[in-house]
Amino acid sequence: MTALDTVERFFTAYYSGDAAATRDTITDDFSLIGPFAAAHSADEFFAVAEGLLTIVRGHRVLRTVVNGDDVAALYEIGIAGPAGIGWLPTGGWFTVTGDRVSSGQLIYDHATFDAIVSPA
Repeated sequence: MTALDTVERFFTAYYSGDAAATRDTITDDFSLIGPFAAAHSADEFFAVAEGLLTIVRGHRVLRTVVNGDDVAALYEIGIAGPAGIGWLPTGGWFTVTGDRVSSGQLIYDHATFDAIVSPA
């Protein structure tokens, strides 16, 4: 399995809202830094990601760049909001260790996120 395959497996599990499948795609010491929160273990990640798991509805990868075990991705996250599903442009840098994602760093537009999830 390539680093890109591993990251795509993580995306598919997480952005479908499947916590159990997501757990199988990350290392125990998985770390993630994003605009809203940071996590430094798999357990901490699920604690901070709990709310997002309830509103994600898929993803669309637009572009990727792979450099060894590192994958940079520009993608969109489908998020359920009051007006339906909105698409949040997101950028991320992920590191793969073995056959699991060991870290990631995300950026996205907070205003777009707020527009999707805020009541109309």
